[in-house]
Amino acid sequence: MSGDRTGTIVACVVVMNCLSAVVVSLRFYVRAKLLRSVKSEDWCMLVSMLFCVAFGIFMIMESQSGLGRHMVDVSEEEFSEYFRWSWIATLWYNLSLCFTKISILLLYLRVLTHDYIRKTTWAAMAIVAIYNAWAIGMYLTMCVPIAKVWNAKLEGYCHPTSVWWALTYLHIITDFLIFIIPIPVVVTMTVPLRRKIGLLIVFTFGLFVCLISVIRTIMLSKLLWSPDHTWDLVAIANWSTVETNAAIVCGCMPTLRPVLAKVFGPLADRLFPHQHQSLEDPESARPRTIGSLSWNAFRFGRRSSANGAAPPAEPDLSWTDGTTLVLTRVESNKNSKPQTTNTDSDAELTISGTDHAVGPINEGLRRPPKVYARGGSS
Repeated sequence: MSGDRTGTIVACVVVMNCLSAVVVSLRFYVRAKLLRSVKSEDWCMLVSMLFCVAFGIFMIMESQSGLGRHMVDVSEEEFSEYFRWSWIATLWYNLSLCFTKISILLLYLRVLTHDYIRKTTWAAMAIVAIYNAWAIGMYLTMCVPIAKVWNAKLEGYCHPTSVWWALTYLHIITDFLIFIIPIPVVVTMTVPLRRKIGLLIVFTFGLFVCLISVIRTIMLSKLLWSPDHTWDLVAIANWSTVETNAAIVCGCMPTLRPVLAKVFGPLADRLFPHQHQSLEDPESARPRTIGSLSWNAFRFGRRSSANGAAPPAEPDLSWTDGTTLVLTRVESNKNSKPQTTNTDSDAELTISGTDHAVGPINEGLRRPPKVYARGGSS
């Protein structure tokens, strides 16, 4: 029986891996070059991409051992090798998706400050870690001895298929859990509609990955016991490749605003939030000021004025406790008398701003910090 679909497997792996590699490279360009702040979630995504590349390599090895050809054209030795590479590829598949999910959840912890959202995120991270530890353990002991995976003639024991279906369903559940975590925060934010739509677009990219997982599972249930196994499972192999790479691409989208701004211009600025904007309480999402000073005026580093004169003195930022940030404005005129601004409820700010502003300095806090302005030094 003629027919060879190995080319589609190789093409899918190469195209999707190149796409995810480009996106992750852009992410590190933004984080390391533009913002000079590489976070733990960025490194997790890099590890995920490396695992994804390894998964793609073993998928190609599968295609060289029978996947993509009709069963009648595959020798017994090739069929055994096909199952060996399939088992190895599945390990990298799970590791890649695990690190992608952890990367996304770490990003949530950094930008979502509501107590209940943070608790939900921590719970989701624990579920993902436990689930993947169980999955890897099950795959490493799929059969005893493990060689029985690719040599059915050996005496031994293999886990029942119910274990694999349970793992598959848990995988889909964690996908949807990660997708829905930020949605309530975005929906209740009091920001312009176009900005809210932009945020929803960014976070709903994850829905695409959820749908891929569902499609892959439906196809797997129909084709797993196909009499022409190596031919019919090509579609599932390609969907698995798309799933791992699409998860990486979607997980990187919230970090690529500076790149999107260059490509789409003002449209990106209107739709997508600034790189450092946190998703705070809806009431604190609107821009505020301290007296006549905009929060965007507080920046790190030196700046030059339009005529090249020396920049004004920058504020001294110092922590007084775990939740309060005191902004002491250092006056350029040393003889001037300190002027204290009375604080009220309006002094509580959203820590956000432009790409070079202070940024999310409330990382790790359980609630938005309170900001007070003092003239001179105390």
